[in-house]
Amino acid sequence: MLKRILSICYLSVALAGLFVYSHGHASAEGYTEKVFWAGYNEVTVVNPTVPEVVASIKIKGPARDMSFTEDGKKGLILGNGRTTLYVIDTVQNKVTDEINLSGRTDTGLLDRRVWGSTISPDGTKAYAFVTQGEKQVNRYKLHPSKILEIDLQTKEVLRSVEAPYGIHVLQFHLEHRDTILVWGYDLYTMDVKEMKLTLKQGIKHPTKPEDGSTNMLMLFPRDRESNLNITPVTTSYPDGRVTEGILWYDFKTDKLKTVAFDKEPVGMFSAVANLEKTHAYVIMNHWYKVDMKTGRVLKDIYPPTGTIYDMNMSADGKKLYLGGGGNDFIIADMDMNIQKTLKMPTDGWSMKVVRVKN
Repeated sequence: MLKRILSICYLSVALAGLFVYSHGHASAEGYTEKVFWAGYNEVTVVNPTVPEVVASIKIKGPARDMSFTEDGKKGLILGNGRTTLYVIDTVQNKVTDEINLSGRTDTGLLDRRVWGSTISPDGTKAYAFVTQGEKQVNRYKLHPSKILEIDLQTKEVLRSVEAPYGIHVLQFHLEHRDTILVWGYDLYTMDVKEMKLTLKQGIKHPTKPEDGSTNMLMLFPRDRESNLNITPVTTSYPDGRVTEGILWYDFKTDKLKTVAFDKEPVGMFSAVANLEKTHAYVIMNHWYKVDMKTGRVLKDIYPPTGTIYDMNMSADGKKLYLGGGGNDFIIADMDMNIQKTLKMPTDGWSMKVVRVKN
């Protein structure tokens, strides 16, 4: 009898281990690593250690913004033509709720489009930057663009604040839970308690014109990967010079820095920095490894499948993940050597590496 009980226990443990293995990598640090791939009509969940697709979370249209709670157990996905926010359970890999921000007013239909969104660290609220207007009988009435605070339980808009046009990324500060970084033409911070926007630093509109006007399209924001948000940029100077480089915000120091590459601009889409913050990897039609101190391009090769939109880093900082612009999920080492490729069910836009707390 005891032997039978022990056999059942061993079988249960083995099955539990198999479940974790097939749905993500359970680390010694107490989390399971999952990659969420922004596809078409779905968010695809990948176990990168195999690699293999373990789930397809169905939504409408192309997935865009993806953000996750501090424990990684809940996510917020933008889809349905930028009109709907999907709340997902990252443990069960399913949609648990959806919030459509359009609706009726006393005089017409309220038309809203989301251009940047994020979930609060505790998963109780969402914040979304919207452009909006009202479809009336014979006209379309523009309304001011705003950042909305949304209760995820009641789906009600609790508060709002007017915000400048051009915002496309909202992200909670990793060190200050009551602060949202608001990225547009320039960098703002939003005090969540007061719902108040403050200009932190001019990027396109610098205080000193000689510093150059920097343009960015932060389609693939980073945060927990190396405690940096990093993106490719181009800078135009009054004397006619144009440089390409990277801009990054360090959550630990609250400093915003830029460095120019020692090469002519070629156009880049996304970037990620290693854990030591010494080297950055930048990609689109070229794939760079860059010295973050000097901007020197240490390695310049072509991406393995042509144009690649996005690049991220494994939770342990030892591998690079490439994808977007096609349906290949590619794993490489930190020397940019390809290790494995996984075919995805749909073309992708971006990916997020999430540490789901065990």
